[in-house]
Amino acid sequence: MYIARMLLLILIGLAASCAAPDRSADFEPLGPFLDSLMDETGVPGIQFAVFDDSGLLYQHVSGVKDAITADAVDPETAFEAASISKPLFAYAVLSLVEDGVLDLDTPLEDLVEEVPEIAYDPRAAVLTPRVLLTHTGGFPNWRSRLNLDATRYSEMFPVGDTLRLRTDPGEAYNYSGEGFVLLQRVVEERTGASLVELMEERVFGPLGMTRSAMIFDAEMRSNHARGHNGEGRPDKWVIGLPLASTTLHTTASDLARFGGRLAGLIREGGAYAEMAEPAVAVDGDADQYWGLGFGVVSGEGGSYVWHGGNNVIFIADFMYGVEENLGYVLLTNSARGPRMIDALEERMLGRRVRP
Repeated sequence: MYIARMLLLILIGLAASCAAPDRSADFEPLGPFLDSLMDETGVPGIQFAVFDDSGLLYQHVSGVKDAITADAVDPETAFEAASISKPLFAYAVLSLVEDGVLDLDTPLEDLVEEVPEIAYDPRAAVLTPRVLLTHTGGFPNWRSRLNLDATRYSEMFPVGDTLRLRTDPGEAYNYSGEGFVLLQRVVEERTGASLVELMEERVFGPLGMTRSAMIFDAEMRSNHARGHNGEGRPDKWVIGLPLASTTLHTTASDLARFGGRLAGLIREGGAYAEMAEPAVAVDGDADQYWGLGFGVVSGEGGSYVWHGGNNVIFIADFMYGVEENLGYVLLTNSARGPRMIDALEERMLGRRVRP
């Protein structure tokens, strides 16, 4: 018994000695920097987190959820992350590919019995999950303004507002929320699971993202930030159904957990590493590409994967430097958020890497 106990203590000591060093002190100056940016820009509240392939390294929360109530933001306060929904959905799709449920290069019409939104156009026969995840589906971002109160897909757009291809699929990059929602519907039919169930099973649950959801449910309502318009007035709209393109509610620390897992997978190589690989050039922007769900910067200055989020009154950002093995997340509850994002990118990376 004594020998066994001694061996256990030795193993614990070895594990402790091999653990990653605490780097949180390296990022402490970012707190005052972010607070000063909030004062300068008039952003009411933020969450910020730094991560590497070991997970969360540092977090800073500041300000208020609502400029009227002045309730303070805390680490568990849920923010809208808007289009950062897309890379998390892409991760879920890749997990289905890994399990043999999907294939990235199989046409949608071979994955399910029918794709009615686009069945009328023969060009849609070449649409695949890969094409949609890299924004080369040829669709617009949205047909028209979303009906935010819709509870069924058929209610999202006015009658007769048909989904139409603007360009031939697979030819060029054209950012499209429509493409992600179309793939969502195919995946839901293929798996028999709703987007909410799929994301909980494939992403949030396994990664310990306990304050994340694809819809503004009771759990999110219990502690959430309200967005603020350009004049600083608070607001909060609610989209009535979960969308793979748009409706993620989350925290910076939860996104850092996702970022840490992603960073590890990128560095290991394999299927998930494709999320960080250039798949299609973004016209007119040197070194700018799109991968599977992420924007990719690839040039002499290094490789970065990124995605922004903009639901007008919520502005968010996710960035990971592959060579540095360092990433960060910023969530803001204000239309004034872009100025913070630009300044933070220069502070963290020493330059602007995106257009």
